[in-house]
Amino acid sequence: MKRATLLTAVMALSMGMVGPSMAGVLTTVNDTNANDLATALTTNGAGGITITNATLSTNTLGGAASSGIFTTVGSNNYGLSGSGIVISTGNAAQDGTTGPFGNGVSTSYGTNATASQTALLSQVSPSGTPFHDVTELDITFDADANTSSIFFNTVFGSAEYPVYVGQFVDGFGLFLNGVNLAFAGGQPVNINSPYMVNTGFPVNGGVDGSAYQTTPLGGLLVLGGSPVVQYGGAVTPGSKGNLLQLIIGDAKDTNLDTTAFIQGLGNAAPVTTAAVPEPATLGMAFAGVLCFACRLAWRRRKTS
Repeated sequence: MKRATLLTAVMALSMGMVGPSMAGVLTTVNDTNANDLATALTTNGAGGITITNATLSTNTLGGAASSGIFTTVGSNNYGLSGSGIVISTGNAAQDGTTGPFGNGVSTSYGTNATASQTALLSQVSPSGTPFHDVTELDITFDADANTSSIFFNTVFGSAEYPVYVGQFVDGFGLFLNGVNLAFAGGQPVNINSPYMVNTGFPVNGGVDGSAYQTTPLGGLLVLGGSPVVQYGGAVTPGSKGNLLQLIIGDAKDTNLDTTAFIQGLGNAAPVTTAAVPEPATLGMAFAGVLCFACRLAWRRRKTS
């Protein structure tokens, strides 16, 4: 209780004293309806598919939920535009909304992965079992006659990076008909990726990614100078009953949130907006210093 209270107080103080460095706003609203998420996922897509079913495994606790829908106004340092979905191991509305870096962002639901979820996440994070606080959106779709591939944009972030690299390896998978599409440099997407950067740098070390700070999450996957990574996979034109599984999970514990933004599902590459990072401000650095005590508290909790 003391750790949670300290984190809340520090984040509130930092928000009151400094504003985010982004000109625009990224906002996520919690949503636990599978059909809502399926619609949001395809809203900015090129079409070419027909969704026939959607199921969602999510977590709720009080006003928190691990799934939601994001919208954007103006530019943000992630480079996201339009709308899409957020799946998280924590509170989607908190983790997916513009705000200053918050060290130790964490919502714990205390749920355990099912056997099928463990089978998927073990491919994403081979050393991560057991998994907890899993969020999974499954979409069944038919491909149009002219659809041979599907595409979508993603952003992956985590509060586990960089302190718990190699220890609590939270991960994210995009499985199309049983095959994972999400890789960075040939490696699955998790906090061990060499492409992770620290948006709260220099707090806790890691690779300096402070120019990309957008939400409270401290770790971010960046490829080619952009947090927005595009993935795609082949389908048979005219095929029916294709299965797309979007999944994210906490590895070995339920602490510290890991989050993915996904948008633009369709049969052509979605439009991307290049991120325009702004320099880290003194205010952001001050917020990171204020939050340092929170990380120390979470570190003690993880290792106790």
